[in-house]
Amino acid sequence: MGNLKNLYDCLPKKFLFFLKNTPDSILFGKSYTQWKSKISFDKNLFDIHLAETLNYAREHTLYGKDHIPLHVDANNARSILESLPLVTSYDIATDLAYYTSDEFNLFNSYLTTTGGTGRNPTTILLSNELYGIEWAHVHHIWSFAGYERKRDVKLTLRGKMLRGSKLVELSPIHNELIVDIYKVNHKNFKDFLEIIKDYDIKYIHGYPSLVKQYMEFFQENNYHLKLKGVFLTSEGATVEEKKKISDFFSCKVISFYGHSERAIIAVDNEANGIYKVYSSYGYPRIVDGELVVTSFVNRAMPLINFCMGDGAELIEDEHSFYLKNITSRRGKDFLYFSKDNKISVTLLAMHTEVENDILYYQFHQKEFGKVEIRLLQKTDSTMPTQKLSEKFAEAIQKELKDFIIDVKIVSENEIIKSHRGKMILLVQELEK
Repeated sequence: MGNLKNLYDCLPKKFLFFLKNTPDSILFGKSYTQWKSKISFDKNLFDIHLAETLNYAREHTLYGKDHIPLHVDANNARSILESLPLVTSYDIATDLAYYTSDEFNLFNSYLTTTGGTGRNPTTILLSNELYGIEWAHVHHIWSFAGYERKRDVKLTLRGKMLRGSKLVELSPIHNELIVDIYKVNHKNFKDFLEIIKDYDIKYIHGYPSLVKQYMEFFQENNYHLKLKGVFLTSEGATVEEKKKISDFFSCKVISFYGHSERAIIAVDNEANGIYKVYSSYGYPRIVDGELVVTSFVNRAMPLINFCMGDGAELIEDEHSFYLKNITSRRGKDFLYFSKDNKISVTLLAMHTEVENDILYYQFHQKEFGKVEIRLLQKTDSTMPTQKLSEKFAEAIQKELKDFIIDVKIVSENEIIKSHRGKMILLVQELEK
């Protein structure tokens, strides 16, 4: 699967335009069509899928043989699951074979490294059929805004570098106009606009930080895209940020919660911070405040009781499960006042009068009890930089009462991003 992706990336796209109208079952595999009818939010399916997953793992993995008893069915699956040991990314990293199915090898599966910004990289095995299963769920998520792949062109703002001097490239397989975010800037944005005017763009798909940045570009150039939806990915976004994006483009904003371990998917299609869990994909529970999931979709390495490293609240109604108040619990998302006194940056409630003057801000920490905050001021902001930094410092000091705070107005190249162009909220360099 990885080799096919690399081949697609290398081939000139002018020879691949036929892929746009190729049936989804061919592009995304047989599993895509099979799973489209299985996609569900019905919480009554959790027990059935749990029993299937536990029985499969007992038959085909060393973890299952050691821990999962005989006679698992829908009636006892949850109680058995709760008795099984938890699995962490460290466990998988130190003994991959222990959790891998004996039915899979490098002909029907592939190794990949998980873990984005601030997360621990871990190698896992993914089945080839998971590609189609994943896209079936993603397309279902985007359908909440009326998206159809063959019909709708989307503008994609992610960490992609294009060859030569190209600012954009049309990728036919996903009918998307990929932007080289490393080349497009204030100076050449008019050139960028001339290119995208030739396309009937109805959706934007990208990192929230990049969407916000391009909102500023559009505003500077008095250019308005008539969109049907914005799909946010990878980075977290607050309800307030989603509302601003929705208001700016006058369209629906959709985001989903998921990780590259392929253990859970949940969608926030109302932009209210409440994520509806797909019962066709994985089963969530909360253990000591941490989200622990069991995946239904990756037979190559069925993750059972996998610790996501995130905190969350689990709620349910008559029909479905929901996640809310999702927060990262990993060490790189905390500011430390002392070794034993820390605060999550994702929990800081930033409501300031200068919020509309800031594109984004970034925390940097090298010493206990001290934090540098870098502000990137919007180009259309008329507020003096000194006043902006003072007002922001005043607001953040209320949240970080005991910290020594240094607020700096910086240029864009002083904001650290990941190698894929993701905005990093906290650059944690503290040696604890």
